[in-house]
Amino acid sequence: MDFSQEITRLLGASLLKEVDFVPVEPDDIEAPYRDLLHHGRDMTSTLAKFHGGKIALKVLKTRRSQEKYLREVILYSGEKPVEYGLIEVHLNHCRDDLRGRILAEAEPLGCILNDSGIAYQSKPVGFLKIAPGEFSPDFFPPEGGESLFGRYNTLLDEKNRVISRILEILPREKP
Repeated sequence: MDFSQEITRLLGASLLKEVDFVPVEPDDIEAPYRDLLHHGRDMTSTLAKFHGGKIALKVLKTRRSQEKYLREVILYSGEKPVEYGLIEVHLNHCRDDLRGRILAEAEPLGCILNDSGIAYQSKPVGFLKIAPGEFSPDFFPPEGGESLFGRYNTLLDEKNRVISRILEILPREKP
């Protein structure tokens, strides 16, 4: 299954339902978004470093089955929204203490994983561009009708099992 189908599957449970996106290569992503998206690190710590502060979480919607937990979130640096995220967590691949913190919905997944000390890998699967006006509801302030960029990412544990699959979309940065 290519990442476009995976994104469409995840979006079916989101507030967005559908997003018209185009897969792009990392070289086709504008700065500073390329550096924020094209790496093998978690987005929470990457965004904290870029914005110079702690990243907070607002959970918009959740859905849970026995083994999977889906949450739709906005990450904030202060009052500024810095990422829309749609995260499918494989709870059966998480330790009990991590599962409890994730389900408490108080902190970003990246913070939880980094604080836990577990070994994990961030493996971006693909990158995307969203045409102006196609990201609705509009979680971010409009910035001149410019395209948004994002990635579809997979986090793997030390046994190469999927911890989570994540759609991450960044707002436009003011010049």
